Amino acid sequence: MIRHTTSKTAVLSPGSVASLIAWVVVCLPGLAEPARAVDSLKLRNSFAEPPREYASAPLWVWNDRLTEEQIAGTLRDLAEQKVRQVFVHPRPGLMTPYLSEKWFKLWKVALREAERLDMNVWIYDENSYPSGFAGGFVPDAMPESRGMGLAIREQEAPIQIDKDTVAVFRPAGEGYENVTSQAKGGQELARGRYLVASLQWAGTSGWYGGKWYVNLLTPGVT
Repeated sequence: MIRHTTSKTAVLSPGSVASLIAWVVVCLPGLAEPARAVDSLKLRNSFAEPPREYASAPLWVWNDRLTEEQIAGTLRDLAEQKVRQVFVHPRPGLMTPYLSEKWFKLWKVALREAERLDMNVWIYDENSYPSGFAGGFVPDAMPESRGMGLAIREQEAPIQIDKDTVAVFRPAGEGYENVTSQAKGGQELARGRYLVASLQWAGTSGWYGGKWYVNLLTPGVT
């Protein structure tokens, strides 16, 4: 063990000295070995034709109605251009149903051909992006997960209140007065400008598989 004196000088006990000597005997010979020389010519030549894990990896867009011949043919075309890995990237316009039996059949074709061509095929995490809606499967399973935002608009009295209204503010001097309770309670507000904050729900879009984006904070979505 190491014992510290009041003068902050480290003093090794006899047992620690023996341990240190043993460490030097065991470890220093390995540390003294010279580093292996790098074959710079071999490394330089690898830039001309790198192994597949260092090759270009473009997004391989899957849309339209795909066929097995298209899948195999595209991989062959890419391999001929020294592209040796791809990310299968579903995008809007996809006609082959996402995650369907046909979808996985095409994937098997891609994997089989990629193995023959010595290529990597990577799984993109979504049908389009951003992640989270699973190509429309999450909205279908959880309608309550619809994405939402907060929209703040200027209105003139009388204020239109509905179930999505969050808060109402009236300009007051250099700030704003919160009149939410009065507005929601049906109290008539003086004429003038008001700021109304309301929930704004995500709309449907082909970008999201004909559905809508989800609220990632809704329990169960993840």
